[in-house]
Amino acid sequence: MPTARRLDISLTLDPSRARQWHRALRNELTRRGHKVSLIFRSGAPKPPAAIGLVQALEQIAGRGRAGGPSAAWDLANEVNGGTPQSPANLVIDVTGLPETHSAATTLRPVFGDALVEEAAAAALLERRVPQIGVVADSAPAMPRMATPAVEHPHLLSRSLDGIGARMTSLLAAAAEDIAAGRSVAGAQAINVLDAQSWHRGLAAQAATHAARLLLGYLLRRQPHWFVGWRRSADDRVQDTLRLPGGWTRLPDDGKRLYADPFVATHEGRTWLFVEEVPYATQKGILSVVEIGPEGPAGPPQPFLERPGHLSYPFVFARDGALWMIPESSAEHTVDLYRADAFPHRWTKVATLIEGPQVGDATVVEQDGRLFLFGTVGGEAASTWDALHIWTAERLEGPWTALSADPVLVDAQSARPAGAFFRRDGALWRPAQDCTTGYGAGLALCRVTRLDTEGFAQSVEAVLHPGAAWPGKGLHTLNWAGGIEVVDGCHAR
Repeated sequence: MPTARRLDISLTLDPSRARQWHRALRNELTRRGHKVSLIFRSGAPKPPAAIGLVQALEQIAGRGRAGGPSAAWDLANEVNGGTPQSPANLVIDVTGLPETHSAATTLRPVFGDALVEEAAAAALLERRVPQIGVVADSAPAMPRMATPAVEHPHLLSRSLDGIGARMTSLLAAAAEDIAAGRSVAGAQAINVLDAQSWHRGLAAQAATHAARLLLGYLLRRQPHWFVGWRRSADDRVQDTLRLPGGWTRLPDDGKRLYADPFVATHEGRTWLFVEEVPYATQKGILSVVEIGPEGPAGPPQPFLERPGHLSYPFVFARDGALWMIPESSAEHTVDLYRADAFPHRWTKVATLIEGPQVGDATVVEQDGRLFLFGTVGGEAASTWDALHIWTAERLEGPWTALSADPVLVDAQSARPAGAFFRRDGALWRPAQDCTTGYGAGLALCRVTRLDTEGFAQSVEAVLHPGAAWPGKGLHTLNWAGGIEVVDGCHAR
């Protein structure tokens, strides 16, 4: 998507606190056509030693990641412009220092209730997911906040990497709003705490975190995903917004997992499609089984395998044919298949999107146009929390992104969790709640806007496992032909 106008941006850094995600932000803004000058401003408090000790311990244990977004950026070879060659019309200040007067709009990152990343580190050490956002000085309004995914809550370095990667996209998106003349979330009283405030309690939290790291390494247990199914009519989850009982588990032999269930009907018969991952290969393939009057007719049978991992077999009917868009993010593609001999033989028809790692692509038609939803990750960025949308007039494409940036960053309600459905005349979508872990729950979201100019939704219910569901998580929800399916996990 072209930039509305080129900005002259002053990226203000404290050299002692420069991070790789600051460098990534500079590069991304430059890639979008903006002119970026580095301005150095010193004086911010040093990060508490406890944070560095935890990160060093994770490196020694082989659980850290060197050179990630939260790692230091050596500015020795970077040119410090001091004063930009032309007056800046946007300042991005990532120093965490108190605000200084500037004639240009100033954007600042927010970590929880503070302007320094140590606030995020403190929350992570307490096993909390911090909110992050962008605050601007242009208008008195709440900051633009987001809930990032924390895929590795027991690893501080990787968690800070993910937060840094998402902050990069939030600041880049805010800069695009400035360039397009759109309003940006305004200023709020942000609590800029001094260094001593961050030292208090962090040593004890760091020690507890180190103990958890060791215990988790010794007792690590991988989740075993499984599928549940039930017959339903007027008590579907999408109708009641509640999780009923009465689920029957799809049997497995303990040597493989089943996940991502979808249901499709054809010529009076109902079929269950799943991701299958044999533990011997650790590679996802797609399998299918018929559900008859007595239940599944045996174990699922493989029908599609690729060089890379496959999952999320989104099967749907359109234009007199049956189609499938499986997740193939390992190959950096979103591919469209058509059934030649349903349900066992499929032909690849087109590659709809190529390049990004798109998770759980799901298509819906709204007002005569097609929209493809999926989360995008890469490098340190999670695929759990950043929703992107593409649109097209035809299923085969071409598909165009609504925005270069995520339309939503929210670990609770971004990643698709099944097919869209209609309820009381409105469009709804299930989404994964990943705030406490991958596929920990299901968010049921009412779409309040979906067009070529934007997207909005309202989370109306969040479902988590309980007495009604014999699993630890809830991950994907679908219904067709009187059969409702969901998946979850327990410790393997």
